[in-house]
Amino acid sequence: MSEQPVQPEVPVEPPPMRTLGEVRAALAAGLGFPGDAARLEAELAATLNRVDFTDLHEVSELIATYRGHVLTRCDPDFEASLAEGVELAMSLKRDGDR
Repeated sequence: MSEQPVQPEVPVEPPPMRTLGEVRAALAAGLGFPGDAARLEAELAATLNRVDFTDLHEVSELIATYRGHVLTRCDPDFEASLAEGVELAMSLKRDGDR
């Protein structure tokens, strides 16, 4: 299996994400992880259908989680850290096979 990047290169400067709409727009632009936009919508719908309308703490946490995905992907060191982790895992596997 050949190594492929997680996703196309992402800008270093994350967009403003103060609202749910801005987080949705960032995910729709591909700035999160693959499948994040659809997962956010599914999890948001399920959460809104389950929680009491006076306690939207879980909804807020969900939005913050996906905002964090965008911030992670926009981090200039993310790709290098990911590659380092993959290489470490591969070397540990090779060492374990010996």
